[in-house]
Amino acid sequence: MVSQITKKAIPKKVKEFIMNQQKWSSQEEERLRKNYPTKSIDELDKLFPDRTRTSIEKKAARLGLAKDQKEEIFLPDDLSNQLIKVVKKQKKISLRNLCNELNKGPQCIESEISRLIDEGYNLEIDISGKLGFSKEIPRQKKLVLKTEDYFGDDWIRFGFVADTHLCSKYQRLDVLNALYDIYEKEGIQTVYHGGNWIEGEARWNKYDILVMGIEGQVDYFIQNYPKRKGVKTHIISGDDHEGWYVQREHINIGKVMENRAKEVGRDDLIDLGYMERDIEFKKGRGGSIIRAIHAGGGSTYAISYTSQKYVESLQGGEKPAIILVGHFHKFDWSYVREVHVIQGGCTQDQTPFLRKKRIQAMPGGCIVEAKQDRMGNFVRVKVEWFPFYDKKFYQYHWK
Repeated sequence: MVSQITKKAIPKKVKEFIMNQQKWSSQEEERLRKNYPTKSIDELDKLFPDRTRTSIEKKAARLGLAKDQKEEIFLPDDLSNQLIKVVKKQKKISLRNLCNELNKGPQCIESEISRLIDEGYNLEIDISGKLGFSKEIPRQKKLVLKTEDYFGDDWIRFGFVADTHLCSKYQRLDVLNALYDIYEKEGIQTVYHGGNWIEGEARWNKYDILVMGIEGQVDYFIQNYPKRKGVKTHIISGDDHEGWYVQREHINIGKVMENRAKEVGRDDLIDLGYMERDIEFKKGRGGSIIRAIHAGGGSTYAISYTSQKYVESLQGGEKPAIILVGHFHKFDWSYVREVHVIQGGCTQDQTPFLRKKRIQAMPGGCIVEAKQDRMGNFVRVKVEWFPFYDKKFYQYHWK
């Protein structure tokens, strides 16, 4: 092994090269076999202090340990396993051929498909009647609520957070917990989340995450996301970060999160949908719509520009009264085409990627209040912003 003195004396790239070239001992291999399936990447780092992450992953692959469980969202039974493998291999397959492949009747196969969809697998039957995995999640219908039943009077009050990025090394759980303390104290019972609730995994962020894999990140989120008495959080899933799992593993990540949360007794984490969802608040003879979205694209020279262009692009008659926008890590409240557009900030410090792109992060969250008249129109709107000035960055000890 490379001594500690030698490790400190040589440049980082040379050190990594030497570590990757070192022969693995039989004891190390046995230790990897025992721990790789169950340990996080940070735990493996501690178990193998003289190995880089790349070296660990490559060795695991050579030993056949890089198994499917990182891709699967639960451990299915034999029939489910077979069905998943056949569909993945065939890409598209008719139900008749699937029955023949698995030697099962149509009723049994249809029941298994329904169960897998309920568990979160994003299976769909196309117009030709063939079954396959989809990278997209269908938009959900408008959610309709009676204001009086939901809030008790004609004032709607809710919290709004976005871009929490749990599992990121730059997450601000202190900010997130402080916001939920405020919500509990203020009597807020409903919080809307604008998406990017977990960090996800991609080529450019793999060294900035605390937990690897779908199961690891979803479980970490459920264990660490604030829980306060009487407060329920309704969560949009973005098409990036948590959405990367949708595109790669073809799962409904929001449904997986909600199902897993219920399994451990948390009914306060509710899947609101993928990318966007309309909520109509009915009052008297009418109602008003609040739309929660996770936007896309990069930041612009003006904080409000992208949100403004989104509203300007909407067709006449389709405008909601309020739009809650996640994705940009900024706070902003603008009034475009008679639409209140609110960006909800974030609870993540500026990452190296954001810094490279010269994108500011604004840690914080909101309370939004809106009063409806007899026709259900929002005639008064108030937005309260709770900023948490970003000082944590200067506490990092870069290695």
